[in-house]
Formats: sequence, structure tokens, C-alpha cells
Amino acid sequence: MPRVAGTAGFRATLVWRTSEGVPKGPTLREPPGPVRCSFAEADDLEAATRRLAGEIRALTQADLGAAFGEVLRELTRVAALTEATLEVGAVRSMPPRVASPRALETLARDLREAGLSVRFEAWWTPAAQRADAYLGVGGLDGLHDFLRSHPSWGLA
Repeated sequence: MPRVAGTAGFRATLVWRTSEGVPKGPTLREPPGPVRCSFAEADDLEAATRRLAGEIRALTQADLGAAFGEVLRELTRVAALTEATLEVGAVRSMPPRVASPRALETLARDLREAGLSVRFEAWWTPAAQRADAYLGVGGLDGLHDFLRSHPSWGLA
């Protein structure tokens, strides 16, 4: 069954005694494993501070936890080795999910009957909790019209 990615977000602040203590280059790299990450870092050299924000996406709870743990370990390692004060907070989380098999089966049948092709894949974009199935357009002409006009389906 196709999975829908979950997310873990964080914000972190590293503070050094002086601006000379702020390391050059990025603090974080994407952790290994089947995850997708986005990180942003901003330095304030006058305040000897680096602010970081990021989001990690994974298709399983185990992968999400492992990647988030790796990010936290890396932040702690940098703080310890450069004598920085570290403050971290998780800002949001959405668990990975499996799409409803019944909804996917029905949607696939309706799409095929309308002459549209169907294929199942993992969905890396977190979707609304209330949705039973998730559909990517994939460049198919007519898909939006089909969904808008069908009595059983709608766009979220």
C-alpha cells in the first residue's frame, strides 16, 4: 500500500561567546537513509548566533525518528566541540501514514473507467489527516476536471 510521508520539524539556536567562535559553512547535512530534508541556517555575527530551522520527511516512523535523532546528535556535537550553547525545540510533527486501501482501490477503478492511467507510489508531501487517498496529477490532462465533476471525489 502506498505510504504518505510524516514530518518532524525543529528550530535550533547556537550561541557562542564571540563571533570568532561561529564555525564557517553549514552546520547540518542531510542524514543518511530514506528521508528528505530541508534546512535553513542564518548567522548573526554581531550576536555570535546561528539560527537553524528544518523539516525532515520520512515514509516510516522508524526512519523519521532515526533521522531526527541524527540531526539532534549533530547539533549537540557541534555545540560541544565549539563551546556553543544550544537550544532546540520540535515545532511540529505529523506521523507517516498508509493510504486507505479501499479508497485507493475505488479511486483507481474510477480513474481507469474514465480512461486515465493509474500507478501507485509513495507520497513525500504530507497530506491532510482527513483524506482517505492522495493523488498526484503527474501531468495528466483532464484529471482536475474528472475530480471536480465526479460525485465521489473532491480536491483537498
